[in-house]
Amino acid sequence: MLDRTAIQDFFTTYGQALAAGDLDGIAACYSYPAYVAGDAQSLEIGAPNEVKDAFSGAAEQYHRRGLFGAVPEVRAAEALTDSLVWADVRWSYTDRDDVEQEASTFRYVLRVTAESVRICVVVAAAVEA
Repeated sequence: MLDRTAIQDFFTTYGQALAAGDLDGIAACYSYPAYVAGDAQSLEIGAPNEVKDAFSGAAEQYHRRGLFGAVPEVRAAEALTDSLVWADVRWSYTDRDDVEQEASTFRYVLRVTAESVRICVVVAAAVEA
């Protein structure tokens, strides 16, 4: 069942973990194995430690660039099956004053159950100016 509020809440929690560099929190947002597809490469992620390795140091790099928040906007969500949802999410990367400095869009396949929402697939969609 498609619950847009639960999906938005999930991405808000995920964004907070990303901005804080909370590797355990980030890893807890994924279903395993997961798949990430981008322009340059595609990755299969088999375990939480692989997510932690991938995101290790990312928050510090963003902070050095003046970015301290990752604010999601679920633009669209579509039920694919009873438990799989396709979500289109625009991420606003904000400075200390919550002013947007950068933005990007990703598409996700999520596994949604009564107990949790987890990322199965991430597809990079666009980087905005």
